[in-house]
Amino acid sequence: MKTSRLITISFLLMAITTSCGVLGEGTDVVYDADAQPVMANVPYYISFMTYEYKMWICRVNMGSNDPKSCPQQPVMITNSPIDLPTQVMFLLPASAPNNTVHESTELNIKFINPGRCGESGFWRIVQNSTTLDGEVVLNGYKSSKDSKFFIHKANEYYKFTAGDNDNVDPITISLSNEPVGRQKLLAKRFAGEMEVYFYRNMPKE
Repeated sequence: MKTSRLITISFLLMAITTSCGVLGEGTDVVYDADAQPVMANVPYYISFMTYEYKMWICRVNMGSNDPKSCPQQPVMITNSPIDLPTQVMFLLPASAPNNTVHESTELNIKFINPGRCGESGFWRIVQNSTTLDGEVVLNGYKSSKDSKFFIHKANEYYKFTAGDNDNVDPITISLSNEPVGRQKLLAKRFAGEMEVYFYRNMPKE
């Protein structure tokens, strides 16, 4: 009788754990730097790790110091002018049950303001046919496969991946090897990770 009760209790605990999202991928909520759930269609700044590093995602021309120069793409800039970091929004599929962003959920990343260069603002991965590595650019589309990303927990921060979410060796978004100050966002397998945090408001010094 005791054995039967123990088995019943075990099954109940497994059912409760699974329904609460502790087991399984894609159920954990993504949180911003203020410990609030990250929401779709809400503007966020993206920093490398915490804001103390003073590295922010900006929408600029990689090869120019002129903020009006074209074409533009997402670039991680260190010690950027205060008005240069550019907010993004996360867009979820129409099938999403609500606007809360969860880990491993397919999403789009889009700069919130129209660009001066005519790009769509959607992040997109362009693959190099020779090296099979990619680079994050703009001109993506909401429905395009190369504009789909995922957010995963990476230690105490988060990281972006792309491609098939169930891939054993996913495409990871990392930083290029340019001298610190201005770095491209690369899309590579077996590479490092760009660990990031999300801020609704730019922290005050």
